[in-house]
Amino acid sequence: MSKRALVILCAACALIALLSVFVLDRALATAVHNSGIESAWIVVRLREFFDIFTGRGLVGSHVSAGQFLLGGVLIFVGLVWLIARRASLAARGLIFAGAVQWATIEAGWLLKDFFGRVRPYELFKHGDWSHVWFAGGNSFPSGHNTFFWGVCLPLAYVFPRWRIPLLIVPVFIGFARIDENYHFLSDVLGAIALAALITLIAALLLGRWVKPLRS
Repeated sequence: MSKRALVILCAACALIALLSVFVLDRALATAVHNSGIESAWIVVRLREFFDIFTGRGLVGSHVSAGQFLLGGVLIFVGLVWLIARRASLAARGLIFAGAVQWATIEAGWLLKDFFGRVRPYELFKHGDWSHVWFAGGNSFPSGHNTFFWGVCLPLAYVFPRWRIPLLIVPVFIGFARIDENYHFLSDVLGAIALAALITLIAALLLGRWVKPLRS
C-alpha cells in the first residue's frame, strides 16, 4: 500500500464518516437492529476468535494490556531481528507496524474521551437519541478497528505484496462491530481514517529508515 493509497483511504473514509454522521448512522443501526441478524452467532464467534488470536482479548479488559500485546510482540521480534541483521528492512517494518499500532490505539482513546459518543445498542436500550455526542460514551472511533487497522495498514505499507490478505481481517472486524451494534458506520470509518493518517505520517517521518519491500 503506497503513500498515495493511504492519502486516498484517509480522505475517503473521513468524508464518508462525516456524511454518515448526518445521514447514514442511525438508519443503518436501526436496520441492523430490526434485521433479525444483529449479533449473528458466526460473526460474534469469529470476531472473538480474532480477539483471542491477536492477544487483544487475552490480557485484562478491552482497554488494558491486551491491546498492546500484539504491537509489543512485533516490536520485540523486530528488535531481535534487527540486532541479528541490521540492514533488514523487514525487521524495521515489524517495529514500524507495532509502533504505529500503539500510536493509533492511544490516539483513538483520546478521541473517544473527547467525543463521548454513546454506542448504538445503548441508545436502543434507553431510547434517548437526543444525547449521542459528548455524553460520556466511548463509541467514536471504534477501538477494535483502531487495533486491527492500526497494525494491518502499516504492515500492508511495508509488505505491499501482502496487502490484500492483510486487509481481510480488519474489513471483517469493521463489519462485525456494525453487525453487533457496538458501533456506527462512522465510528468504523473514523478509525480507518485515523489508522491511515498515522501510518502515513509515520511513513513520511521515517522514510529513510522504513521502506516498502518490493520482493
